[in-house]
Amino acid sequence: MKQHSTIDKISIPEVASDVANGVLDTMEDAVTHARRLSVTAQYQETGMLPERKTIVVLGSGWGSHAFIKVIDVRKYNCIVVSPINHFCFTPMLPSAASGNVEYRSMTETVRRSNPLVEYVEGSANDIDPVAKTVTVALTPPEKYQRRNEEAFENDQELQTISYDQLVVACGVQVNDKIVPGASKFCYRLKVVEDAVRLRRALSSRFERAARSPKNSSERKRLLTFVVAGGGPTGVELAGEFSDFIKDIGRNFPGINLDDEARVILVHSGSQLLQQFDMPQREEALRALQAQGVEVRLNTRVGEVFEEHLVFQQNEKKEDIPYGIAVWCAGTAPQPFMETLLDRLPQSARAGRLVAVDDWLRVRLNDSSIELGSIMALGDCSRVINDDEVFLPQTAQVASQQGAYAARFLNRAYDATLTPPVLNQNAYSSKPLEKAWLNLLRQASNAPKFNFLNLGILAYVGGGEALAEVKFGDLPLGAYAGSAAYLLWKSVYLTKQVATRNRVLVTFDW
Repeated sequence: MKQHSTIDKISIPEVASDVANGVLDTMEDAVTHARRLSVTAQYQETGMLPERKTIVVLGSGWGSHAFIKVIDVRKYNCIVVSPINHFCFTPMLPSAASGNVEYRSMTETVRRSNPLVEYVEGSANDIDPVAKTVTVALTPPEKYQRRNEEAFENDQELQTISYDQLVVACGVQVNDKIVPGASKFCYRLKVVEDAVRLRRALSSRFERAARSPKNSSERKRLLTFVVAGGGPTGVELAGEFSDFIKDIGRNFPGINLDDEARVILVHSGSQLLQQFDMPQREEALRALQAQGVEVRLNTRVGEVFEEHLVFQQNEKKEDIPYGIAVWCAGTAPQPFMETLLDRLPQSARAGRLVAVDDWLRVRLNDSSIELGSIMALGDCSRVINDDEVFLPQTAQVASQQGAYAARFLNRAYDATLTPPVLNQNAYSSKPLEKAWLNLLRQASNAPKFNFLNLGILAYVGGGEALAEVKFGDLPLGAYAGSAAYLLWKSVYLTKQVATRNRVLVTFDW
């Protein structure tokens, strides 16, 4: 099925400009990467690198990964701080949870992303923006064996790191504390470890169900899978669960899947996938129901217990026994964000997020903190400007912001000025680079960050998907069904971060 959107007030020159800028940015990044190879060879030969300014990056997600791929390590010593030492292609987490894709196929370690980047395993827990230091709680090896979280919290080794530039890209966490019992009994799907636990749980439930009496209430409970949240993650996971049940059912001939297995998708809103246009939302509902997924709209989870949860629709309540419940309903800021905002002036607050300007600099009205010394990007930030355009919390936005921030720093703009101006003295001995930026790119003043919307994809199970393809404000088409599924696979394959990942994902499929 294919639908076309109406094109209103589309500026062809603007589209052409976006294409040209994208091509030139790619060329600029390629030159930076080529120069990095020579620096890498020098480091391997001598074990030494020249003195450089220090950038500390908090996080290892989409924004951070794009940043360290583009940053010029000839100019900066880049230190990544994160409790997770790898980047994960998060849109494929539902596929990893169901076993369609292996975890290693969709990850890349921080050190592999850029061999000259330093990595510190830990979490930022304090900051001094005036002295330009960040305190990191290092992750001890014993963390993975300990069961007493309080003992772990009281036994942290701290490290203070000085920076010239701080890039906050720590993302968000699953917001499962708003419903009693959700954080204790529900699975999450935010990082690779979540997918690992969920895949093991799926296999375990089928094995336990096979030992239970046929058509018993216990077997039906074990084979009831509830997904809370009707966004892309929840919809894709429900579709993957449906596929998984059909696939694994061949190994359990004693289980009547039609009568004993259920997938329930519960959503508090009236429609699924609010990011899509109305026809695509309706198609998502139809496709899921066709796969046998029970979709409960205008229904929320009231409370979660160990073996059952409560659905609430207005005043009506319903107990649902379940084997696995997965919470995909909303996100919340990381714990460090409140500490960060407490250390910054009120102008840096955008609710519980960090307010940034058009150049991704944290908004500061305190002269004791250097303007531009802190940048924030991705889900933990919000751009506040006169246009009042709200950017969605997506991987696409974070990735583009990460690459933009790296180019901003590579070009040596004076971030204390508004708008930031190119430091011409830095190019006194580099006439070609100076001409490139001043004449060809016309970037003597830093361009504002401009999000280029390329569309959105979602898998709905049964070899069907939804796709809305755009280029900025130019809609290029809306697709659903098997054609969209082929597009979904093609895009996810080409967007993998390295050739190694593309090859591995191809073999997984």
